Amino acid sequence: MNAPVAPAALVAEHTLHIVVRVGDERFAFPVSHVEEALDAPVVEWVPVAPAGMLGQVPHRGRMVGAWDAGWAFRLARPAGAGAALVLRDGPRRVALVVDDVTEMARIEPADVRPVPGGADLDGVLAGVCFSSQGGSALVNVVRVDALAALCLLVSPRGTFVDGMTR
Repeated sequence: MNAPVAPAALVAEHTLHIVVRVGDERFAFPVSHVEEALDAPVVEWVPVAPAGMLGQVPHRGRMVGAWDAGWAFRLARPAGAGAALVLRDGPRRVALVVDDVTEMARIEPADVRPVPGGADLDGVLAGVCFSSQGGSALVNVVRVDALAALCLLVSPRGTFVDGMTR
């Protein structure tokens, strides 16, 4: 029989986020969807990769599709390959290549505001909030399920090339 999870533990899981930088933008991912942060990932080329896919990265004995965060968030420039987050959405995995992983932050649901109109054409953002480091810097809170679906939509074959390991 499983012991009940304390409410504080549930709140902590939902409020802790890994914050990354892509260009001048900040994006936060719930820790419950981050399997690992990779420093300076080695991205291997994939033939006939769809738009946004950089290739694949080795992760725990398997290859995971690597996607450019600049493409995923419709930014003017591609992300550098300083780091990658291996994200999980159920049984699927996707690696998102970013410039840098900057911090772990507690983001309270009450602090998250709606995404400004026209700023999220693909529906991958849950909202925006101010940075825990103070100041007026905004952090975009990411919906990992929608981001994973976007990568799968671009390459729906269901193979290693689709960016999601099943």
